[in-house]
Amino acid sequence: MTTMGKTTAPASARAAAWAKFLDELDWWIEQHGDAAVPQAATSRLVDGVPYPLGRRVRAQRERHRRGTLDVERARALEARAGWSWDGYAPRTARVWQQRLAEVRAYVDAHGTLDGLESVNAPAARWLRDQRAAELTPAQRRELARIPGATTERKSRLDEFVAAMRGWLAVEPDRDAGDVQFSTVYRVGRASVPLGKRVAYWRSRYAAGRLTAGEVEAIEALPGWSWKPPRRRQPAAQEA
Repeated sequence: MTTMGKTTAPASARAAAWAKFLDELDWWIEQHGDAAVPQAATSRLVDGVPYPLGRRVRAQRERHRRGTLDVERARALEARAGWSWDGYAPRTARVWQQRLAEVRAYVDAHGTLDGLESVNAPAARWLRDQRAAELTPAQRRELARIPGATTERKSRLDEFVAAMRGWLAVEPDRDAGDVQFSTVYRVGRASVPLGKRVAYWRSRYAAGRLTAGEVEAIEALPGWSWKPPRRRQPAAQEA
């Protein structure tokens, strides 16, 4: 009986400690949205002392790496939102959210992704990578909320050419050379910042970043010029 008592007591204590760990981890997820717990993070008070949740998370990862973590416990952790066996993954997730916020802020300020590369090249490279990456459903939804974020550049060129031709159709007395930086083309409830997009494609051409096919498609627009139009001088008044 004594031997059984000695065996049962530690097992019971370990079970209680595990239950407390999961309870605190679930609290963290409820507060922060995922299980990306920094190593130095603590959670609620337990016996009057902040619970060292970050250290406990690291301990479970180390047990898993050594192969000493119970399979059922490993599954229980993997079922938690944002759990990762790699301590670097949470940092990667934070970088993903940071880049997403930068792209979203640029679109909010400019109304388009045109010109992002010249202002924030790392964010532009990140965005190109995401279009080819295997994203989670949640990441795909977040990216899709940003207009143009999931569209490849070739498709964006097609959209630009279509918008230009639409504008030319409703402005029969003008050509592509008449587009000003402030020109906006409205299609139903949507607004296309046509002038900004013209400036974007000109800048890419000047930097040598367009393919021969892209150059040909744009130059087919009536009146197109790679040089911005000069400001019109006011007509001289007769004496």
